[in-house]
Amino acid sequence: MKHWTETDFEQGLYGLKDRDAHLDECPECRGELERLTQERRRVAAQPEVSREFLEAQRRNIYRRLEEPRRNWVAWRWVISAAMLLALALGLTLQRSRPTAPAISDDQLFSDLSRMEQSAEPKAIQPLHSLFEE
Repeated sequence: MKHWTETDFEQGLYGLKDRDAHLDECPECRGELERLTQERRRVAAQPEVSREFLEAQRRNIYRRLEEPRRNWVAWRWVISAAMLLALALGLTLQRSRPTAPAISDDQLFSDLSRMEQSAEPKAIQPLHSLFEE
């Protein structure tokens, strides 16, 4: 005798599978289906909520509606001022960074001339040190 699978129990629980002769013959499968049916009823049942709880909840809602809203406008100004200060500080620090030393025009032109006359790309030069003995 082949017992019901988990899929069979799910389909039987939701009415997608008819009860067959196996449930009449097998007390184990019949008991499992009854247990699952009771569990489904328990889970689907409406929770019991007292009238006092609902009244207290309603009073809390009305109380919160009557409270004045907090003023977030002041916080908006504070956040905006902080962001502006951070931006100004960032720009100030960026300008105070030391710059590269200036080179003469003659030095620049000689470096450019040397780079142009070289047949090998500049990116390959660091690789030479890997292969030198």
